[in-house]
Parts: sequence; structure tokens; C-alpha cells
Amino acid sequence: YQRRVHGTLSECLFFFAMSAADLKNKGNDAFKSGRYPEAISWYSKAIDVDPRNETLYSNRAASFSALNKHQDALNDAEKCIELKPTWVKGHFRKGVALVKLGVFDQAVQAFSAALEIEPTNEDIQAKFNDARAQMKKQADSRSPARERDPAECKRMGNTQFKEGKYDDAIAWYSRAIELTENNPTEDTPVYFTNRAACYAQNQNFKQVVSDTTQAIALNPKYCKAYLRRAMAFEGLEKWQKATDDYRTSMELEPTPAATEGFRRASKFAKEMM
Repeated sequence: YQRRVHGTLSECLFFFAMSAADLKNKGNDAFKSGRYPEAISWYSKAIDVDPRNETLYSNRAASFSALNKHQDALNDAEKCIELKPTWVKGHFRKGVALVKLGVFDQAVQAFSAALEIEPTNEDIQAKFNDARAQMKKQADSRSPARERDPAECKRMGNTQFKEGKYDDAIAWYSRAIELTENNPTEDTPVYFTNRAACYAQNQNFKQVVSDTTQAIALNPKYCKAYLRRAMAFEGLEKWQKATDDYRTSMELEPTPAATEGFRRASKFAKEMM
């Protein structure tokens, strides 16, 4: 690779003589003194020298965060995770950036990933708790009827589903369906299938069948829709239909759930003959 160093000839020679560690230390000194733009400059020079060093991206992310450049901080955090997925700091930096950007559900996921690496870290646990509280507050304060982005409706539906608020999740998924019903997208079957999952939690199996059938009509190869419909048919004790859907699910994407479901439903189907 080529090192991208700009400036006078003497400056170029100076930077070429410095190692990535030296440049990082310069950045650390600047960061500790609150000179964040200068810290970013040093870390960027260090990255030119050693672009596979995850610590440099983490440090630069912290500098961007200090300047309220949260999207830049997020980009560096994700690069840090890409380089070393098992390092807790990348996930932590990502969570912090996402909180500042107001994307609380993804922040919860980032902090959760960090806790999987360091489950006893009290600081991360506190950040996780705060992000989750903000996520719930955000979801509860918004109205599906005012939303115009179906992807955002799906995201809010997912948030409510995770909190066990199935009726609220249904409202969000229904809005996503409404926004795309006249011009279905590749995600429209997902909206139907996600709403079906909510109905399943309420044991409304007929509605599960209805939603998953519409999803399958839009995408005949959508494995999850067949699997979810098969489970609903079991709930309705329509064993042969459940068997058929489990078989199709296995053909599309073999999974333990489909295999076990097929074995179970086919057994009952035979007994009912």
C-alpha cells in the first residue's frame, strides 16, 4: 500500500520516520489535552501507516464522539469491530455513537454484544440499561399513523415485539404493510410475517395463517413464512397442512425447527387418518 502523507517535504520525511505507535501516542497526548481535531489528525496518520490496527479506529472514534461527529464515530467503531470482533471496545464505541444518533434499538444490540464479551462490566451494563430505557420511551411516544417510512415502521415494530407489546407491534407492522400495499417491495412479505409472529403470541392462529399466506403469495420462496404458517396449522390441529408447510420449509432451508416440526406434524397426520 501507499502511505498518504501530505505537507512539505520535511513534514513528509518526518512522518515517514514515525511508527504507527509514535503517531498514536501523539494522538493520545492531544486527546488527553482536549485537542480533538489534532488527535484525529494524528490517528489518521497512524491509520495510514497501519490500517489494520483496530485500536487506532477506536481512538479516533472517541475523538469524533468528543466533537459530536457521531456518524464518523460510528463508522470507525464498525471498522474496529470488523478488524477485531471479539474486542469489547469496538462494540462499546458503536453503542455510544448510536445512542447519540438516537438509534436506540441498535445501540441496545451493540451494548448487548459488548456484554457478551465482558458480562460483568458495570459501565457497559449501565449504558445498556439507559439505551433500553430510551428505546422504550421512543417507541411509546410515537404514532404509527404519522410514520411515512415502512422500514422505520418495521424497526419500531421489532422494538415493541422485543418488549412483549404485541398489539403495539401489530400496529407498526400494519402501518408498514399499508405504506407498501399498492406497490409491494421485497420487504412487504417480511412485514406480514412479522405481524404473524405477533398474532402467534396472542394465539390468533387463523390470522397467522392469513398473514403468512399473503407473505407467501408475494414471495413463494420465503422459508420463514412457511415455517410460521406450519406452526399455526399445528395450533389449529390441521396436521396435514402443517406437514406440507414444514416439508416446503425444509426444502427451501433445512433447519432443526422445520425437521422437528415435520416429524411431529406428520406423526399426528398419520394418526388422524
